[in-house]
Amino acid sequence: MFSLFEAKPDHPLFDLDEARRLIAELPEDDRYKALEDITFWLDSIKTTSGFHPEVRIAIILLLDETALPLHTELLHQYLGAPHLQDFKGVHLWQGVHAYAKALAGAYAASIDEYRAAKSKASELRQQLPLICVRWARAIGEQLKLELMRYLDAEPAVWQQLAACQRFVESEQIAESMVLPYAGHVIHVSPQRELLHALLLYVSAPDELAPDQIEVSYRIAGRLASFFDLRREADADCPYRFDLAAAVAPCRTDGAATPDSRYFGAVRAVPAVEKIEKQNEDDPVWQERRFGSEFTPSGKLTVLKHLLTWWARQPPLRHQDHRGIDSKVDVIHGFRLVSQMVTRIELAASAGAGEQAGRIGLAADGAVDYSAEAWTVTDISVDEIGIRLAKSEGTWVKIGDLCGIRTQNNPLWWVGTIRRIHTDAQGVVHLVIAIVAKKPLSIWLRALGKGAEKASNWETSSGSFQYTYLPAIVLPDAQNSYRNATLLLEPGAFVPGNYYQALMGENSRELKLLNLLAEGEDFEQIGFEWLA
Repeated sequence: MFSLFEAKPDHPLFDLDEARRLIAELPEDDRYKALEDITFWLDSIKTTSGFHPEVRIAIILLLDETALPLHTELLHQYLGAPHLQDFKGVHLWQGVHAYAKALAGAYAASIDEYRAAKSKASELRQQLPLICVRWARAIGEQLKLELMRYLDAEPAVWQQLAACQRFVESEQIAESMVLPYAGHVIHVSPQRELLHALLLYVSAPDELAPDQIEVSYRIAGRLASFFDLRREADADCPYRFDLAAAVAPCRTDGAATPDSRYFGAVRAVPAVEKIEKQNEDDPVWQERRFGSEFTPSGKLTVLKHLLTWWARQPPLRHQDHRGIDSKVDVIHGFRLVSQMVTRIELAASAGAGEQAGRIGLAADGAVDYSAEAWTVTDISVDEIGIRLAKSEGTWVKIGDLCGIRTQNNPLWWVGTIRRIHTDAQGVVHLVIAIVAKKPLSIWLRALGKGAEKASNWETSSGSFQYTYLPAIVLPDAQNSYRNATLLLEPGAFVPGNYYQALMGENSRELKLLNLLAEGEDFEQIGFEWLA
């Protein structure tokens, strides 16, 4: 029981009534400022003395609930323009990251206070599952935001995740199910929230764009019931997290300690495959559980990525990279790349010039472009390591298509941004995947779909107008075009559509089959040549 004569804590939110009053005064027209105020309160309340533990945690829970829609809206704004060197994007990221970090720290301090107390209130004891779910979720949010900037996770992330798991195990509430917030319909446990964060980290997020990291985090959250965590090594748990070391999880390596926890998402693979098949069979179909703001093709890329890293035997990253100090010219954007790579011209006929003008095919000499000269730090068989200067690569995003031209080489290669990492000094490092060293730029003429080929619709007066699409043909691993794939602009792919590839005197028909991958401004398509 609280005494009426106790001194109030030296904090603006000294009790629940005052907290509610000040929350009601938060600016409604400035979400960033409102979240900033809540962040300040969370940072200060965890160290202010004089609070009863029950009051302190009640205020933290209230601030968490108040900030949730603010944080969600600002994160959505950030994902709209998440470029690493964009001032507005950095500003938004700093706001949402500071909040997630402050919230996780406040919950951690409350649990430390509970553990240190000689007598523990039964009301607080009953709230522990909810508090730990929200604590683990706040840590996961901080981790996700750091991964979106391709930073090394702060040590506190792993320390708090380890502390949270130790605590819930000791209190025997690891699998206690709760609804995290009012309006949520899925029950979760502290351990599932822990696995939610761990599985995001081991799923190679440095190969995903920020919005794709968000999608993968949502997918992991919805499928967390299929995740496993064990004290002993298991075939379905290819990853290990050491609670004593409290460092980033790693692949299971044979090391075994009493504090090792083995985890994996192998049981989630069939569920991911089912969703993937639905996306492939019906590209227009919307899987709304993970957010309607993401395109089906964008989700498909993430689903394929997760299938790779959630498998019983995830891939090992090992390529022999050779250090080098050189420069490459880099351009970006599908249209520009398609104009600069080796082009197959239209047939040399009387009407070729007129046809080229009609579909907008410009000569190489007429292309107006500027390339950036990037510093190469290392190379491998199919990757180039890059170090960016501050003024370079403001457009860079995972999955961006780029053209690459090495020194003393007149030909442009096609590549994509595969991985990004920001070091402790704030320097951005990239890995560019070399997609093709011998790409071909062509035009496709639409012929329709199946029996509805456009050539069957053409009238004797010639009034029918064909649709033309720019395309880049990528040779297969043997540098053959027999099993080539195509790059098209986003939205151009319709399975089953027929096209004529305008390749000079050797024009051929082809049929689009399936979507293989997609980036910011391209889709990679599987197709078959027709006789």
